[in-house]
Amino acid sequence: MGSTIDLPQRPSVDALTTFLKSNPEIKFLRYQWLDIGNVHRLMVVTKEHALNLGNKPLKVSCLCFGVLPDDSFNTTLFKPAGYDELYPDWQSLRLCTYIGDGKKYANVMCFVKEQSRNFPAWERDPRTLLQGALQRAEVDLNMRFLIGYEIEFYLSDGSNREATRPFEHFNQFYGAAALRDNRVLTVLEEIIQALLNAGIKATHFHSEIGHGMFEIPTGPLRPIDAVDALVFCKDAVQTIAHKHGFNATCFPKPEMSPSPVAVGGHTHFSIDGATQKIADSFLAGILDNLPALCAFSMPNFDSYHRIGGYRGTIGSWVGWGTEDKDVAIRKISGRTGYWEIRTADQTANMYYTLAAWITAGCDGVKKQKELRWKDPPSLVATMTPEQVADIGWDTKLPLSLEDALNSLETAVGSHVLDDLGIQFLNMYLDFKRLEAKQASEKTEEARLKVLSKIF
Repeated sequence: MGSTIDLPQRPSVDALTTFLKSNPEIKFLRYQWLDIGNVHRLMVVTKEHALNLGNKPLKVSCLCFGVLPDDSFNTTLFKPAGYDELYPDWQSLRLCTYIGDGKKYANVMCFVKEQSRNFPAWERDPRTLLQGALQRAEVDLNMRFLIGYEIEFYLSDGSNREATRPFEHFNQFYGAAALRDNRVLTVLEEIIQALLNAGIKATHFHSEIGHGMFEIPTGPLRPIDAVDALVFCKDAVQTIAHKHGFNATCFPKPEMSPSPVAVGGHTHFSIDGATQKIADSFLAGILDNLPALCAFSMPNFDSYHRIGGYRGTIGSWVGWGTEDKDVAIRKISGRTGYWEIRTADQTANMYYTLAAWITAGCDGVKKQKELRWKDPPSLVATMTPEQVADIGWDTKLPLSLEDALNSLETAVGSHVLDDLGIQFLNMYLDFKRLEAKQASEKTEEARLKVLSKIF
């Protein structure tokens, strides 16, 4: 990325004025962004101040990208001088239907411009990086994408609160028994209704594999819109659960060892009108770099709890399979260029993740890479090493965040992801290495206590 970016492309403040006329009871606007570690951060702005600002940014502290998920300083690159600016994308405006009566607050996602000594303006802003990747794909290759998310979450009783309510955990996939507790059903119904009232296409809900696990899938949207909606959905899930005396988390390891319960961030990813050749080369570009891409899509110390075959999570190998849910990438049958990318969880900043996947996939298309990984004839976890080799699978998924970061460092050296910005990539490596080091020095219980509330 170059440093010539000035302002992001976004609708004018007229969109806000029109929105407020249609929703006259709004009193506050939540200016929101995701930081490097995927922490959902926001400033609450009065309606009057938002209108006074108009198209001008909201000036805030230079801490927008200056801290780790546990709020400790990013000591690899942080100088407490200068400020940041939040530029609201009025196209992302949504009524915040899950707070209070659903009429007082509105959410808007922001671009973040750094005006400090910490990093060049725009060059690590997540929405700007994804916008750049999408523009390159469309201009260079005439490629556009649709994204949908399966929002998995783990629901438990609020035992750390004064007014607790018992919750009987069930381990039943698609199970009727998991929905017989009317208090749980009330939470799920209220979440669905909040999403629908906000204009988000939530299609259904059901129990998932693992104690206290549930899922709500959402319909396809253009990539930036899809991530914006994901931020809304996760906050709705956690806020409504909390209101009813439960805790909800998307943290990938929601229970202490040796529990196998795992929460994923499965992403439905499709290319508009893709030919088989384009689809194969795009998938090859991702698979060729999948261990490195895991540093973006599985970026937490505890993300690698989901590795392993015969679990219905992501398997152990770099590879793909048609309608196979024990592999890294599931090809959806009946469609060309449509996959479910399973090597992701909800600790990932999905703006960064989609930008990285799209950059790697487009590199595969430009180089006309061959899809050398074959569709496995049976469950890979039951195959012999010789059988796995026969289908062209020769690389294991990383077993830790440190492994993934080492793979990303190698990818940076090969220049495959250069379009994301060399300075950004090196910054991200340093940031995540510091985060991994700090996580390794904490107990599993300490990590879970903090991060299950954040994610």
